Amino acid sequence: MMPVPWKQWEGQVVDLCFPLRRYLGSTGRSAVYLTQYEDPEPRDAAIKLVLAETPEADLTAEWERAAQLSHPSILRLLRIGRWQVNQTALRYAVTEYAEENLAEVLAERPLNTAEVREFLKPLLDALAYIHGEGLVHGHLKPTNILAVGDELKLSVDGVTLVGEPGAAPGTPGPYDPPEFRERGRSPVGDVWSLGVTLVEALTQQLPTAGGPKEEPELPETLPAEFLPIVRACLQPDPRRRASLAEIRELFARPEPALAASAPAGDGRQGNQNQVRPAAPRKWMSTILAGAAAVVLAGIFAGPHLFRRPMANAQTEQVAVVPAAVPAPPGAPKEVAPAPAEPKPSPMSPPVGSRRVVEPPPTAAVTHPAEPTVESASGQVVRQVMPDVPDYARRTIRGTVKIQVRASVDAAGHVTDAKVESQNSKYFAKLTLEAARQWEFAANTGDWLLRFEFTPEGSSVRPSRVGR
Repeated sequence: MMPVPWKQWEGQVVDLCFPLRRYLGSTGRSAVYLTQYEDPEPRDAAIKLVLAETPEADLTAEWERAAQLSHPSILRLLRIGRWQVNQTALRYAVTEYAEENLAEVLAERPLNTAEVREFLKPLLDALAYIHGEGLVHGHLKPTNILAVGDELKLSVDGVTLVGEPGAAPGTPGPYDPPEFRERGRSPVGDVWSLGVTLVEALTQQLPTAGGPKEEPELPETLPAEFLPIVRACLQPDPRRRASLAEIRELFARPEPALAASAPAGDGRQGNQNQVRPAAPRKWMSTILAGAAAVVLAGIFAGPHLFRRPMANAQTEQVAVVPAAVPAPPGAPKEVAPAPAEPKPSPMSPPVGSRRVVEPPPTAAVTHPAEPTVESASGQVVRQVMPDVPDYARRTIRGTVKIQVRASVDAAGHVTDAKVESQNSKYFAKLTLEAARQWEFAANTGDWLLRFEFTPEGSSVRPSRVGR
């Protein structure tokens, strides 16, 4: 099969409705793009394209089933259909746009116990809803646990009916239960996958499989308070495995009681993250604010959601339907440095709305917790600052520094932007998106944009560089 020119399709409009605004990634037979969905106001969404002649394209039943599900912790599938470009036939699915997924956080650090307690409740609620509909999730793992704004959502495009062929046995993966080869996917198998996911979330390790009837060996760093839940999930005999209601009951116990219920003499000290003095906040927001920076710069602490660059929340699970949300918090906003600028309303602005103000040829004006900009002698025609969510800013310790090199054409437009140095992947992603929207006076050459973020605000120092 000839390679599909996925990247070259940027700018095309699918079904006269969905512009392919940005290529996010592909697996050879399918690709994901950033698009826009009118609902009724324009909002960011993700669209997955699948070659119609491949087995993967036989997803209509699963997509239609997923589109019928409605739960606050389940990723919404907005539209499915068929499209043809040149001589290539495709099927497509449009979903909410997810900025992050849990797997990328775990590549950088384990979660602390407060963060896991925050994400476990919506995850249990979503699974209980799916099982209540007579369905099996069948793919529970960190790549399918997504951040949509400040909410955790579970991707469900692969859900199957209990007992239907789609749930038949196959090659088991690291999240599948011991009985997978004989029974395939099942609700009780989802419970096993939940246990494996919890272990990985807390330790960055997977349980070590024992014999066919032996409990798996758990990492020594697993916090003691989660041992009862994990062991209840990872019973080799599916008949002895806990139900979601029983897991919820264990989870609902006060933290000291939950820890005390672990077997005496276990000797586990737990993850050092669990004793952080930071006051608990919603775990989603902190991870969203930049889990990578915990390791790279030590500037984040306390619970909150994911911090993955937007291209990857979808493409990590490109065989799973990607993601759209009402105004993802990582989207850049254009900021006017005029002191008379009114403060934003506490109400969320309409999705897709932006403030565009041409900056004066003067230095920056500082507003607490708002971006500030330093212009360069009138050479900056239009400057865009990253929109840092309040919860992300509250996690900063010290200063986050991001340097971007912007290649500028003769008309003053940014044709390319690259991060040259950074100490936070999350802030680097926000900064790069904002830098691509800057405009300069004609024929001013390339520029270095040095952004700094502190708990009090943001600033940038632009300077010209030679080509």
